[in-house]
Amino acid sequence: MLYVSEGAARRNVLHYGLGVWLALTSTAALFFGTPGLYWVLAIAGGCAYTVATVLERCRLAIR
Repeated sequence: MLYVSEGAARRNVLHYGLGVWLALTSTAALFFGTPGLYWVLAIAGGCAYTVATVLERCRLAIR
């Protein structure tokens, strides 16, 4: 929820989108069993952070 609030406060679409994605995937991961929960969080969350890192570097390079 920190990413959502920071993205909304600073009007940063990347952080807002990352926060929404993490909130949705963590909610969806609750429907899986114990090992599946951690796999969903690791794969979906890790990929989201990787994509956000690449997009942030591209955004800063444009400036």
